[in-house]
Amino acid sequence: MLSRDVARRWLLGRLVLCLCLVAAPVAQAQWAEIEKDDDIVHSWDKDSVRRVHVSRYVWTLTDLPKAVKGPTGENYQSTMTRWRVHCKTDMFVRLSVSYFEKPQGKGREVNAEDVQEWRTREAPIRPGSYLALLKKELCDSNT
Repeated sequence: MLSRDVARRWLLGRLVLCLCLVAAPVAQAQWAEIEKDDDIVHSWDKDSVRRVHVSRYVWTLTDLPKAVKGPTGENYQSTMTRWRVHCKTDMFVRLSVSYFEKPQGKGREVNAEDVQEWRTREAPIRPGSYLALLKKELCDSNT
């Protein structure tokens, strides 16, 4: 009985460590500005980029000039979003978005939306959008 408890604690400890390691890159992100338009700032975390064949996974941060009412009715001033960008087809999928009450992804997370990747539909990247600029950074470089 004792060895089972020890094994469970060991496994739980490893699980917590893995979760911390996965979350650490986002928590310590160095955001690089993609675009600033009407006081809305779109940034991306170069260190979060993951290459999978012709796709790139990346986190972006959007800061708004003032608080906006979110999907749950609570105000938010920034969002942190995880994307999958397909470099060959000019398509993207929004995988996750978190809404924060303060700029720079600070303060309380007022809402989060996560989508199962296999259930999402790709959408085209619109020319001239900040996602088009992000795709250029992701797919035209050696990231």
